[in-house]
Amino acid sequence: MKMNYNNPISGKLIFDALKDKNVIVMAANIRIQHCFRSIIDAAKETDSAVLFEIAKSEIGYTDQQPEEFARVCKEAIKAAKCNVPYCIHGDHITISENTPAAIATAEDLIKKEIDAGFTSFAIDASHNFDVAAAKTINQLAANIKITTHLAKLIEKLMKEKGKTRADYSLEVEVGEIGKIDPKTGKQELTTVDEAVTFIKALHENGIYPDLIATNNGTIHGNVYDAEGNVIPLLGIDDKRTREVANAIASLRVKIAQHGITGTPLELMHKLIDARIAKGNVATHWQDLAIANMPPDLVKKMEQWTLDKYRANAKAKKPDMSDKEIIGKNIKNAIKPFKKEIADIDDNYKEKIYKACKASAIEYFEAFNGKGSGKVVRDAIESKK
Repeated sequence: MKMNYNNPISGKLIFDALKDKNVIVMAANIRIQHCFRSIIDAAKETDSAVLFEIAKSEIGYTDQQPEEFARVCKEAIKAAKCNVPYCIHGDHITISENTPAAIATAEDLIKKEIDAGFTSFAIDASHNFDVAAAKTINQLAANIKITTHLAKLIEKLMKEKGKTRADYSLEVEVGEIGKIDPKTGKQELTTVDEAVTFIKALHENGIYPDLIATNNGTIHGNVYDAEGNVIPLLGIDDKRTREVANAIASLRVKIAQHGITGTPLELMHKLIDARIAKGNVATHWQDLAIANMPPDLVKKMEQWTLDKYRANAKAKKPDMSDKEIIGKNIKNAIKPFKKEIADIDDNYKEKIYKACKASAIEYFEAFNGKGSGKVVRDAIESKK
């Protein structure tokens, strides 16, 4: 009897099946729920394995609790009669400070995601880095401790539901994405030593992640010119990324790439060559959805954004254009306008659907993901 893929499968099954296939699995952060159907149908048409994910921060500014996110995702999958392997991923379970309160908040979120049926988790304690420490292991000590604690919590809670380590994937992070070196003003990059030291320390603690996110030159969201126009560019340092990927390969860990929005599709082969296994695409879907929503609603969202963020943005950067202020902050308008976004006319929903589906197909193809669904299904069926 063939497996039914209406429900999410373990992310580990997906990444293990594709580990030697030169494929980037697209992980789509869905901030506006109209995008679900588009990406599902694109995955179905190209038979591409896919992750649907939501970060801790996105839960806040889009007003989507884990239960709602998972429910809407699964309902859309079933409505589409999609038989493509997929996973629901808790992106950036962020612990910005090494405090009991911050850790307790992450613990609560993990419990909610597990109860909602998430099958993959990303622990992000990368902000906890001791720059004053002399040795790498000491610089990473807080990150290692927090990551170990939360990973063991995931294992415990999943076990209570009758699940094993094979039933979920685990992503960890070393090197805060987009972090700037205050001395040079340039973006810091995760070193090979940091990545290897981090993974080996986790292994010593009995934690075996499938993926690691590093700071390799990208940022979250778009980059803008002086007029506020988006600049397409390859932010990733592919040389450093490949060095890290090669160094951790023997530890059975692959690279998860954040901040892909804005990278030209014709350059995605560089990410594949850098041995990246998971590619997060987030702001792109938000931007496409907003671009195809009713103009009067978009205008209200833009004005709300300017009213709330212009003063602070101008105080920090006086020449920042309104266009850039909107581009960087309109995500925060999704929550207050959630009902209006949900209730847009069907013709606008169809515009969003067509735009996002066409783009998703392009991403799946650029990621070499076409046909990856069959590879995953075959790998699962062969184990029965």
